[in-house]
Amino acid sequence: MLQYLLMSLPFLAVSIFGFGCHSLQELPRGVAREFLPDSAQQYVEFLASDELQGRGTPSPGLLRAAVYIADAFRRWGLQPLGKNYWHEYELVRRDLCRDSLRLRIWRGGTPWEAAIPEQAVPHAITGAGRYERAPLLFLGGEEVDTSEFRALSSRLQGAVVVLTTYRQERRGADTTRKQTAPSRLSLRERVRLLHRYGVVGVLLSEYPEPGRSLRPQRFPWPVLSSLSVQVLPWQLAQSDTDMPVVYSIGEDAIAAIFGSVDAFRERVYRADTVKSLVIESLPGVFADGALAFEVKERTSVPNVVGIIRGRRHPEQYVLIGAHYDHVGVIAAPNSRDSIYNGADDNASGTAGLLLIARALGQWRRPPERSIVLVAFSGEEKGLIGSQAFVKSSPLPLQNCLAMLNLDMIGRNHPDSLSIGVREEWLRKLVEQENQRLKSPFLLGREAEEFFGRSDHAVFAARGIPAVFFFTGLHEDYHRPSDHADKINYDKLSRVALLAARVAWQIAQQGKELMVP
Repeated sequence: MLQYLLMSLPFLAVSIFGFGCHSLQELPRGVAREFLPDSAQQYVEFLASDELQGRGTPSPGLLRAAVYIADAFRRWGLQPLGKNYWHEYELVRRDLCRDSLRLRIWRGGTPWEAAIPEQAVPHAITGAGRYERAPLLFLGGEEVDTSEFRALSSRLQGAVVVLTTYRQERRGADTTRKQTAPSRLSLRERVRLLHRYGVVGVLLSEYPEPGRSLRPQRFPWPVLSSLSVQVLPWQLAQSDTDMPVVYSIGEDAIAAIFGSVDAFRERVYRADTVKSLVIESLPGVFADGALAFEVKERTSVPNVVGIIRGRRHPEQYVLIGAHYDHVGVIAAPNSRDSIYNGADDNASGTAGLLLIARALGQWRRPPERSIVLVAFSGEEKGLIGSQAFVKSSPLPLQNCLAMLNLDMIGRNHPDSLSIGVREEWLRKLVEQENQRLKSPFLLGREAEEFFGRSDHAVFAARGIPAVFFFTGLHEDYHRPSDHADKINYDKLSRVALLAARVAWQIAQQGKELMVP
């Protein structure tokens, strides 16, 4: 009897520990031992080297990084989803069709025609389209949750929305904006969400600060200037249908809509006192608008995808992602360094992805469900790689149990880690697995402030549970000084190990974890 009890103690300990929660599926120790700081350093030093020229999307350096990642996936036993590890998507450079541009405001039956580009300019994020006599709505305040847009969908359908950029005092410089901004959608995601709920046009004004003259935000459309097509950004080929027609407007257009700039300013300030979205009809005010594009240049770039197929339920999967691109080469006056190496942003997250791929890919016994690893391109261009993946996913999105994203995981205090999470069961799982680490992190919520600004947000918008692993901003963010010698490789490896533990639990237990 004593011998039986002694043999049963490990089982009893696990049962007691797991009482009232789901049984734990411990990551095999042999896998955990593979998260080596020296390996992480090797990966970052290559990805963030001057040879790769900042891995801009698209660029030869980005392609070299993609080949490096794909070759690693192959060597470590990950399988491709098709003939190779590429998930390619098309990018285009598009200029405006000059004759297509039109913005007309009807107020009280009297038309006012905007002079383009003096009084209205097609915005950088605009889509193509046409609308006539569309009702105008004013949208102010800030969303607390994206469900607010859904609740307003009946009023948004077929409308043109007037909104402003965020307040200047909240924007600040790029190096502090992420640290001080409240949790909110980016302008691009906000406009895309409005379009999803039926908005056909957006008229965007600068925030009416006291004493500021409101002018249209200029954009270097070659057809409206003498600039070359090469200055245009690369965009997803199908993005012209993802966004409404967006014009940036100035004081003349504002006065045509609201009667005066002062009346507009008063309306904006009043909306700011409400901690939610404010939507107001503008009776008797309508708009005509149109915009079309002409494609000037095309290219293709890859996401890199590998899969560890599950033993029992291979059709279900957890996805782990990290963007491998950065901003490339940017010449600046009085600067001796023009290569933005992006060691922390995001060679660190890509190195974490590679650590996970090597540890899990070479393990002799795969988990119950599949684990998909994706290195995304185009994150710095507006999450275009993850958008392309979701639009033409090589796997059914309804079978994705969760998306784990590693973005900037190698700097700041050795024990600090911030997480942004959608779905409470996933938050609890991350916290549980963190406590099971040999050296747990001090988990913070700073990542929630930037939740809409990395690839996980695209999956979360589709209702997929998502978690964002992030170790915070620093003085080298989006600067040429973001070098490999500033990364804490022990910390990077620990974050990757935590993500692997979370992914393993999901792959082993599946939807059981989602049950309260």
